[in-house]
Amino acid sequence: PLLLLSADLKDCKQRTGPLLSSFCYASLATLLACVVALTLLPCKTLLSASMGGGGDGMKIAAALMAKNVGGGVNYIAVCNSLQASPNAVAAGLCVDNIFALIYFPIVSALASGKPDLATISDDDDDLQEETKDVTKGEITIQSLSTILSMSTAITFISHTLLNLFKRSTSHALPLSTLLSILVLLLAPSKMLKPLQPTAEVVGTTLLYLFFATAGAPGFSIASSMKECFLPLSFFLIVLYALHGATLYFIRFLITRFSKKKNESVALQRLLTASSAAIGGPATAVALAKSNGWNSLIVPSLLVGNLGYAVATFLGIGFHAFFR
Repeated sequence: PLLLLSADLKDCKQRTGPLLSSFCYASLATLLACVVALTLLPCKTLLSASMGGGGDGMKIAAALMAKNVGGGVNYIAVCNSLQASPNAVAAGLCVDNIFALIYFPIVSALASGKPDLATISDDDDDLQEETKDVTKGEITIQSLSTILSMSTAITFISHTLLNLFKRSTSHALPLSTLLSILVLLLAPSKMLKPLQPTAEVVGTTLLYLFFATAGAPGFSIASSMKECFLPLSFFLIVLYALHGATLYFIRFLITRFSKKKNESVALQRLLTASSAAIGGPATAVALAKSNGWNSLIVPSLLVGNLGYAVATFLGIGFHAFFR
């Protein structure tokens, strides 16, 4: 809930502009790559047989699909919902990190030297201020207490509802996600906006803490790594390669056959959207800032948070369809 509560979904369509369409293309590219990997290639057979043949391979594949639409929080949510084993979760993170270390330098190289697509208007004071402070924000005792209370309440309500309807607690994270989205859409913006910087910092810190502890088993995941490295590597090679190829093909088709210029397939936007899908809003903002794309900083943050909101449900649905 903390990371979702840091999002501003109400203004997403208005403030993202063409980048929203670019992000839809990137998400579609990830989904299409995963479908191809499991239907036209032997990834499903290899994954089903890996990690002891207990189904963990397909669970991790679904979680990786969700992670490459949203981010790490969606990976954990899908793993928790599908009850993947701790060793499988840690092994999946390790393998994905290897490919991410290859992907991000390639994106940075492609983005290098490209100019900003638009100059922010002097009249748009709100956007200027948001662009300057997108990674900053005052954290106070009041905002910290409020955001922790809200997150705890959402989690408590989720578990209470599951117990009331006698459902497994493995569905707590997806239900918490749904309740968080309802809060974002129904609560007044004036109440939520001052809390968003605190929610982002605390949520991201706790997520990174989890990632750090995921490697704590150390040598205990060595056997899992040996068993799943090749199947997961094959799956991720297809995912990353087809993700990029699909975006290139979409850009080629729209550029070639569209009668008017389509801003959503500009290289800067596609790279930012791809980074938001693969790495989440933090990496997309970092890419935009490092290249001086000031007009894309706030939109990249918004579409990345939109990925957080939808990716968990996509991952669970993906597993239900392909298991």
